[in-house]
Amino acid sequence: MYYADLRPEEAINLRQDNLVFPPCVWDEENQEWQDPPHDQDWGELHLRSATPDAGSEWTDDGSSRERRQLKHRAEGDTRIVPTHPELTRLFRDHLTSFGPTGDGRLFVGVRGGELPTITYRRAWTKARQIALSAAEQALPLARRHMTCGMPACPRG
Repeated sequence: MYYADLRPEEAINLRQDNLVFPPCVWDEENQEWQDPPHDQDWGELHLRSATPDAGSEWTDDGSSRERRQLKHRAEGDTRIVPTHPELTRLFRDHLTSFGPTGDGRLFVGVRGGELPTITYRRAWTKARQIALSAAEQALPLARRHMTCGMPACPRG
């Protein structure tokens, strides 16, 4: 979520078909496929939908999440997010270690189902506590400006 600045409702059901990465390169000497050189391993996430946590009392089918278009986008629009080589490498390693679920999702809960909202909220809170000062934690969007070197937006 951090590297790609994803909303939780975008990240929760991220699937293998959302990932577009440079192809691996054949290493003749070692007779094996290898990741492209680090500086050439920029990829993309092609996001097509979101599944916000609405609560079962607010959805038509009683599930806690509702599949819908991306926030501030029309139905069917795609949001393309570049993936820094570090993030591309993390996705490649994750897929090698865990693979996708049967329906293509990258992340699952402890019991094998959908990743619960509370799980990523706890992880996000802990990461913010480790990485940011108390003053920075008070600014929800401060992380964007710290990573890219741009000055903070005066509108927040």
